[in-house]
Amino acid sequence: MDITAFVSLTIYKFRKILFNKRVLAALLVGVLVTGVMAYASTLDVVFRDGAILLDVLIISFFLPVVTMFYGSSVIRDEIEDMSITMVITSPMRRWAAYLSYYTALLLSLLLLLFMILTAGFLAFFIPLGLDSNALELYLNMLLLVSIGCVVYSALFLLASVVLERSIYFGLFYAFIWEGFIGSIPGRISEFALKHYIRSIGAGRMELMEFAAASGMTYSFQVLTVVTVVLLAVGIFIFRYKEFPG
Repeated sequence: MDITAFVSLTIYKFRKILFNKRVLAALLVGVLVTGVMAYASTLDVVFRDGAILLDVLIISFFLPVVTMFYGSSVIRDEIEDMSITMVITSPMRRWAAYLSYYTALLLSLLLLLFMILTAGFLAFFIPLGLDSNALELYLNMLLLVSIGCVVYSALFLLASVVLERSIYFGLFYAFIWEGFIGSIPGRISEFALKHYIRSIGAGRMELMEFAAASGMTYSFQVLTVVTVVLLAVGIFIFRYKEFPG
């Protein structure tokens, strides 16, 4: 693999993802999360309430939604505006190009979601007082966001290659599958990626209540296998797909 080409394409896509009008959506999410957390801190709340709010707002909702919003358009936008031609006709191998898209998407989402999480965390816990328990919660939430970005990015990047209207699949998955199926009591919730992300959180933090949680090690193994399979399928399809132009 040409490392220089890989790095160049990753930097190019990283900048393209961040410096466009879609970043306004992430900023609005950050403002909303910060506002909700700041308001909650003025009520009669305890430390545990902050953990619950971060779980509901970030892990259960905005993590899949923001990842869907960006991931489902990364390659699809370039297919539609024909700029994908420059990539597939270059000497760079297609599997390396696909991994470059994935890396750029992942880094962008980590930056945006870390900012959103940090803003919400500080808005709630600064009035209550920052201590070692709060720092531990913050670091664990960063870990869960990172794990979620890794697996959701692989899912929605694959969708952007396979589906012409990948945003519709993203909306269905983020709001209906993850939001509805993932919240149904019983084992059916295990078909949602959110189940395993939250299971890891429950295994690391007593504050993160999740009665239906699977084992932490098992959940990590499931997410690892799913991510590898999604990336492998995405690379295979991207390698042999016929693009217009």
